[in-house]
Amino acid sequence: MSETTPNSTIDPEDTIKILVASDIHLGYNEKDVIRGEDSFIAFEEVLQHALENDVDAIILGGDLFHIANPSTNTLNRCSRLLKTYLLGDKPIKLEFLSDQNENFLESLNRTVNYEDPNMNIAIPVFTIHGNHDDPSGFGRISSLDLLSTNGYVNYFGKWTDLTKINISPILLKKGESKMALYGLSYISDARLARLFNEAKVFLEKPEDSDWFNVMVVHQNRADRGPKNYLPEKSLPGFLDLVIWGHEHDCRIIPEENPNKKFFVTQPGSTVATSLAEGEALDKCCGILSIHKSLFRLDPIRLQTVRPFIFESINMAEYFDELGLDEGDVQQKMQTFAAEKIEDMIKRAEEKLTGNEKQPKVPLIRLRLDITDVEQQFNAIRFGQQYSGRVANPQDMIVFKRKITKAKDELKPLDKDALLEAYENQREATANRAEEVVDRYFKEADEDKQLELLCSKSMSELTKRMVDYEDDDAADSIIKFYERQVLKHLEGQAVNEDNIEEILEGFRSKERDTYNDMLKMLDSRSQKGPPANDQPRPSAQDSDEDLDVKPKANSTSVFAPLSTTAGGTTTARGGKGSRGGRGSRSTAAAASGSSGRGRGRGRGASNSSTSKIDSFLTHTAKPATSSRASSRNISKVVYISDEDDDE
Repeated sequence: MSETTPNSTIDPEDTIKILVASDIHLGYNEKDVIRGEDSFIAFEEVLQHALENDVDAIILGGDLFHIANPSTNTLNRCSRLLKTYLLGDKPIKLEFLSDQNENFLESLNRTVNYEDPNMNIAIPVFTIHGNHDDPSGFGRISSLDLLSTNGYVNYFGKWTDLTKINISPILLKKGESKMALYGLSYISDARLARLFNEAKVFLEKPEDSDWFNVMVVHQNRADRGPKNYLPEKSLPGFLDLVIWGHEHDCRIIPEENPNKKFFVTQPGSTVATSLAEGEALDKCCGILSIHKSLFRLDPIRLQTVRPFIFESINMAEYFDELGLDEGDVQQKMQTFAAEKIEDMIKRAEEKLTGNEKQPKVPLIRLRLDITDVEQQFNAIRFGQQYSGRVANPQDMIVFKRKITKAKDELKPLDKDALLEAYENQREATANRAEEVVDRYFKEADEDKQLELLCSKSMSELTKRMVDYEDDDAADSIIKFYERQVLKHLEGQAVNEDNIEEILEGFRSKERDTYNDMLKMLDSRSQKGPPANDQPRPSAQDSDEDLDVKPKANSTSVFAPLSTTAGGTTTARGGKGSRGGRGSRSTAAAASGSSGRGRGRGRGASNSSTSKIDSFLTHTAKPATSSRASSRNISKVVYISDEDDDE
């Protein structure tokens, strides 16, 4: 529901202000002379907007990096930007009320960065990982783990035990507004669907009705098959807002789910990583303002994004006009394409914002739906004449064969139509490497089949090497099969006459072996860091007992959320006299505790935003009796893909 709230009722000191962005893809095409800087330029603009709008925090929806193990150049550029825009003496007004050891359980750094006495954070970043920057390789360490260890970001929503998911929210408070932040980093859609089906996904929520519940996810949102996306209906109804990463087309204006009644915002990417139609939409970040049960999201169109024009043309509509049945077809097609390209370049100029950092040379994608292969010409050679005027001359034009409808009467198999169907399927699946491997072994002759590995295992090996550059996974899979074969051969009298029969017995169990192999790969990520890697309490941490009350049931995953006696929430430490950097609540302040800190004596700062002029809001759902029984006591919420109600 949208409503206008009188300005006099909105106090900036009671409003949580957050910059929301997703899919930054730092390092994309970084070695390209023309496009190598695009991802860094856009990310810097996002950080500038955070600074200019005096936000309390930044939330990122995954895929900060384009690959799981970014180059040292990308890591250095990222660290430099974060250091430039996030460090400073600005007081932090967000109180961190939940158990940090629980919120950051799977991260190497289990302390929110703005309460670290060795850091000087002005704007905290909370981020999950996506499918491009998820943990991989030896030690299952993500590039985000490095940034978290360095204190630049707060990495949450990471799951290493993929047999069950228990999400405990980060609880943040500013004045009279309270936000519960849930994070679900990327998990393969098929595995996540299985977890939902097996009722192994749980959310822990505060019982208080005055928490504004936000969830950050990074999954397919569009329906790509029953096990290839996360249906919105799978998420619990008590949520107020879902920040959806992974999808690159910008749908940042909140959309209400008609069944669950929560809102979904999809920021989209900040840089085009493909030449798809959705990438040609305006790129945005947004300012999310939360006041008690109300919220508002103001989109900000990015001014430093490279112009991108996409157009799709059905050549059947121009068949008679161009005389494509009268000969000289390719020349006519090239002349037609040249006219369209010139028009698209002119339209790209309209997307120039005047920002001096914006790349000027546009991306162009012209898709021509053709009806005959004779209409296709050499697009690479054609694009050479646009070098310097277009950022992607080599793949500026793409051809797509148009399927013609079959007649009712029976006819011999249409080879062209079959080829077209294959091309459509190939485009839909992007011809993934693991699918090519799987298809190869399904079609290969018998003498070229695998002797020990099954084709699915080989596909999994290829996927992890290509998508995640996880060489350790390949080595683990090979060694796993070696161990399984040796185990199968134990106790058997093997000779030249019976070896084939014995190996056939091993191959007959390939499904069970494959499933065991997947469990082995998952178990690699369940080994936590060594004990000596855990953070040690410093001298400034001597007041830790004031921050979090011991849990009523320390053996339960779903223990009550942290409270003080009498139910009054307390803030965690902070930087004391720095003025509001995780400052304590009145209960703690009355005891004379000043929190951890270096005592800069800055005191509270005046917010640069004195008043929110117009607070057009979406109203969070009213609390039900099940949400308001006892103050700040958590409740386990089971969710499955069959849930339609809260």
